[in-house]
Amino acid sequence: MNLKEKELDRGFSHEDQNPAALHFFKAKSLIEKGDVFPFLKKMPKGALLHVHDSASVSSKWVIKNLTYMTGMLRCSSSKGDVFTFRKLKQKHGCSYYYKVSEERNWSRKYDEKLEKSINLRAAYPEMVFPNLGDIWTRFQGMFSTFNDAFAYVHAFRRYIWQMLAELYSDNVMYAEVRSTLPELYDQNGKIYPKEFTVREYININKNFVKKYGDFLGIKIIYCGLRHDLNTIKTSIKEFKQLHKNFPDFIIGFDLVGQEDKGKTLFSVLNELNDLPKSAKLFFHGGETNWFGSVMDTNLLDAILLKTKRIGHGYALAKHPILMEKVINKEIALEVSPISNQVLNLVWDLRNHPAAIYLSKNIPMTITNDDPGFWDAQGVTYDFYYAIMSLAPNDAGIRLLKGLVWNSLNYSVLTYGEKQRGLNILDRRWNSFLIAAHFRSRKKA
Repeated sequence: MNLKEKELDRGFSHEDQNPAALHFFKAKSLIEKGDVFPFLKKMPKGALLHVHDSASVSSKWVIKNLTYMTGMLRCSSSKGDVFTFRKLKQKHGCSYYYKVSEERNWSRKYDEKLEKSINLRAAYPEMVFPNLGDIWTRFQGMFSTFNDAFAYVHAFRRYIWQMLAELYSDNVMYAEVRSTLPELYDQNGKIYPKEFTVREYININKNFVKKYGDFLGIKIIYCGLRHDLNTIKTSIKEFKQLHKNFPDFIIGFDLVGQEDKGKTLFSVLNELNDLPKSAKLFFHGGETNWFGSVMDTNLLDAILLKTKRIGHGYALAKHPILMEKVINKEIALEVSPISNQVLNLVWDLRNHPAAIYLSKNIPMTITNDDPGFWDAQGVTYDFYYAIMSLAPNDAGIRLLKGLVWNSLNYSVLTYGEKQRGLNILDRRWNSFLIAAHFRSRKKA
């Protein structure tokens, strides 16, 4: 509380240096220089329940590692650059390919320019991305830019291991990762089915857990893209088969993409109702500023479809009856403060509706969504905004502990896995508090 109060007081006196009120791109360096962030960095985070795999890893790591792999190519098309390790099908519009290793020799700033293709960071985001449409076009384009490189089996293995390493170094002990599970390919151009991708995931997870015994591992929420009905129906069919083959690892289904322009849950209600009883649903819902539009039905239908959690739930505050349903049915909200800010839903995070959710004791967990795309490695930055912007000034360690424990309680770990996780978390939390106590005494 001493650290928090000092930082808030300083921000009150100098509003242009108040990270709690600034856009993350302007606040990041201030956050890192303060005393609250290092404290939160050491804090056990429990589980991370909302992160997209192909945007989870630091963009700097991607540039320094994946783009230096032998054989990476860049093709320039009418839709923008695509990075790959193979010759793509004609639909990508690639007529000529450039070797990244050769291009790099032509420019000293090549890596800096390359990183901009997978990072939204901007000194003046309000000028670069003046409206929601601009930022979403750039955001979705970044997935298209690197998705094919991500699907190269050797790159995929390195990337997923790094994803787990970044979670572990940020004191996350378990994650439920959203993935479209790309069809991987090798250096000979051979394409493997999604079942192969799942087995790769399982092997990487198994080896990481073996090396770091207090990490509980990950499970996958399979995702379909919500922009097209046929695509959604195909994704649901794929999920059924993957869940049947890997029921303990492919745990549930979700739809992803810009909600404002995507298809509603109601439009694929028959397919969603036809899922096996063992399948769980984790729907994005209310990731919008609109009110009274057809998109409002996504929150209602997510609840009626017995979703386990709601991704974002930003617009839920406009629907008090649905808020009551969420509380009564104990549906947790996966709140991603920085994502909502970067994607232009809210500028000053003190105005984020999660402040209302906290005041009403709506179940909530702090998540990071796509941190690699905005230079926010791990989930600590989101926890910073949770305690400094969303929470009341007098809220401290008790609130943080509640959010951390929520993350395990609202996960879909089995009873035995959850009990083991809570035991590890309890031990690590006590050690964290003792260490923090001695650090504060030493400073005094």
